[in-house]
Amino acid sequence: MEKNTAQTGETAAIDEKSFLSLFQEELVTAMGCTEPAAVALAGAAARESLGALPDTVLIRASRDIIKNTMNVGIPNTPLKGITAAAALGIAIGNPAGGLNILSSLEKEQETAAARLTRSGTIKLELVKDVPPVFIEIRLGRGRKNITARIVDKHDRVEIFDTDKEITADQVKPADKTGLLTPEKIFAFVNTVKLEKIEFLIDAAEVNLNLAEHSVRVGYGIKVGKTMLSPDENEKDLFHLGASLAAAASDARMAGCSKPVIINSGSGNQGITVSVPVLVLARGLGKNRDETARALCLSQLIALMLTERKDRLSALCGVFTAAAGTGAGFVRILGGNDQAVIYCIRNMIGNLMGMICDGAKGSCALKIYTCVKAAELSARLAMAGNSIPDSEGILARRLEDTLNIVEKISHQGMIPLDETILEVMIEKENGPSPLKDRPYI
Repeated sequence: MEKNTAQTGETAAIDEKSFLSLFQEELVTAMGCTEPAAVALAGAAARESLGALPDTVLIRASRDIIKNTMNVGIPNTPLKGITAAAALGIAIGNPAGGLNILSSLEKEQETAAARLTRSGTIKLELVKDVPPVFIEIRLGRGRKNITARIVDKHDRVEIFDTDKEITADQVKPADKTGLLTPEKIFAFVNTVKLEKIEFLIDAAEVNLNLAEHSVRVGYGIKVGKTMLSPDENEKDLFHLGASLAAAASDARMAGCSKPVIINSGSGNQGITVSVPVLVLARGLGKNRDETARALCLSQLIALMLTERKDRLSALCGVFTAAAGTGAGFVRILGGNDQAVIYCIRNMIGNLMGMICDGAKGSCALKIYTCVKAAELSARLAMAGNSIPDSEGILARRLEDTLNIVEKISHQGMIPLDETILEVMIEKENGPSPLKDRPYI
């Protein structure tokens, strides 16, 4: 049995401040998929600094950024792909909206973006040996050259002249593993005052509103809407939560112009850690304190696992987010910290191999699957059952298991990530009766 380390005094106060700051940094509003939004944001920032429309455009991006912009809808336009996202940002020319930059789009801006995309002015370059979240938009006009760069966080933009050298420190993500440990997370969740985390309920309601809108309208292949058909028994709160989370993803991946609160830079992950937990808490009549603490635990466990695997990788982020969902389920069901650890172990032992093949409509299927797996893991944990550490990749201590997740994600799955992108690009560039426009 793993024991929690109690925190008191100054250390606990420092951790509380750090966790609240982390929430402020991570739980931001985004419109549509965050990768195209980030590309558009970089394009807008570069255009604003250039002060005019460019003669040349070079997009330099990591494989995961390219992978996650190929097949996802962009809000308020039928345009798709990384070049279209960059062109839209350049046409907008104002980065003030952050990841909400695509929340409103004038017809003239869409027309200008489509013209720029078709012109052949935009070139794309795959950049290796950079963090998974890496975007550069290099604009040139005459002798003036401007670069907007995003590294590690989707909404953190740096502007500089194109000739500036990239240093190792500039592309090295900040390490939060010292803060995001199970012991510190448990101590914070158990002791923080309700008024400091009550906003998490409001954030979850934003995502639930998107889900309910999607069920009414129907988007993509309608995973959530289908699972909530009138013939289904909606009294099952776990089923209801999984279906609504899938519905929210249906809408988001189709380019629905409603906001979402993200986790780990991802709207799908933000939906996964919030909607099912809120649905279960409300269905069981939990008060705001119990609901907020369950959401707090879910959000932080997801961020902890993301810190180990990277924000974008060959490992599906919905799986790591759903480990947080399972932790939130355990909290709502009355489980202790040890049961939460059991639940996380069960999730890792079950779904560690789920791959990410880009942001797209079928992400909703993975969300439903992962939330149902979170239910299974939570129920097993509440019964005192955990996958034995003698099996597979699990270690005796959760910290050691997290180290294994990091090793597999970084060392084992990078070649897989490269292969996935290669397959996706070959499919897009090859002859196909379904291919109607280039994405990169």
